Amino acid sequence: MICPAHVAAGSAAARRPGMVFPGRRRTAGTRHRGLAPAPPGGVALLSALVAIILLAVLAAGAMHLGRGDFQRSRDERVARQAGNAADAGAYDLLRRWPLVPHEALPVGAVLGPDTMQLAGGTAVARAVRASRTTWWVTSAGRAGDSLARTLARRSVAVALRLAIPDIPANAALVVRDSVAVAGSARVMGSDTLPSALAAHCPSAAPAPAAAIAMPDTTRLCDGTCGGGSVSGRITGAPPLLTDSSAALPARFRAFGPEHWATLTRHAAIVLPPGSVVTPAPAVSGGRCDRLRADNWGDPSGSGACATYAPLIWATGDLRLQGGAGQGVLLVDGDLVLEAGARFSGVVIALDDVVSTGAGGTLLGAVLAADARVAAGDYSRLDGSTLVQRSSCAAALALEWSARLVPVTQRAWHPLR
Repeated sequence: MICPAHVAAGSAAARRPGMVFPGRRRTAGTRHRGLAPAPPGGVALLSALVAIILLAVLAAGAMHLGRGDFQRSRDERVARQAGNAADAGAYDLLRRWPLVPHEALPVGAVLGPDTMQLAGGTAVARAVRASRTTWWVTSAGRAGDSLARTLARRSVAVALRLAIPDIPANAALVVRDSVAVAGSARVMGSDTLPSALAAHCPSAAPAPAAAIAMPDTTRLCDGTCGGGSVSGRITGAPPLLTDSSAALPARFRAFGPEHWATLTRHAAIVLPPGSVVTPAPAVSGGRCDRLRADNWGDPSGSGACATYAPLIWATGDLRLQGGAGQGVLLVDGDLVLEAGARFSGVVIALDDVVSTGAGGTLLGAVLAADARVAAGDYSRLDGSTLVQRSSCAAALALEWSARLVPVTQRAWHPLR
């Protein structure tokens, strides 16, 4: 008979590790039988750390590439702004050329520096007179901020020239149809050099020219009075010149590389139809006021406006009641002179040139296109009017009023 106490004690002893009952052998694995193997914790931790490091490296690389792209795009934008500012500074001279006192500057003289403030940058431009008709402009553009290390500079140079019209004036007065020279009016083809302009004109001797050029010289005095009635009041070599080209409308609209449209598009002064003007020089703060529409320079050669000779476009009939001016006068209708008005330079009227009362004085070259050909509608010089040829006055007016244009289509060059 087996005692229960012994059985219980034996069972407890069997559960104690390390206790061996007699007659029982201990086999390998008996101690750990029934227990799960330990997980490989060290390998998992290492894998997680490697993954985190790789992600950090990838994130840092992406941030570096993004930052580089941002800086490159920012630098390119600032560089473009600097280049645009340099271009704007160089070509700004073209826009404000009629307002810039440049006429009397000698070769080698410098205009500027002129600073131009733009939304995205700043430009500083200088213009050097390379010859009588050419200019060399340099412009430095700047954009960005030096403190933010985004400062960019660009410089360009532009070669410009004066677009001087070629006016085919072979006489003091060129008319397309008829002209009447009445009263004590005179037309003189002898070339004169005004003392006020002598310092600005070449030293070449004046060349003689005709007094009046027209397709049909019998149309003088509207074809009814002939040449005898104006004997002594029309002088030149010859007094009357038969010129078939004067019958062509293009003679009064095409002037070499320039034409009527390009000239009127860049006129410094534009007058509405029916304007009545008494031109007179205007000075403000010791400088010629080039913004006034009635300031046409000073043909007397004295004062601040002595070399100001604007391009004036009257979009219809124009009446000059006294006063004095100089330049190039383009009239889309009739030009009427009254009260001793004086003008020096080039006059082109698409219809007639008329003087009434005391008349006036025109010095240089005068062309009348006679757009309206009808009985009684013609150019008429009356009173004490004087039309005097002056190649010096005409040449200076064309030069001083000419617009600036690039020498070629690729007239600019980047310096840096």
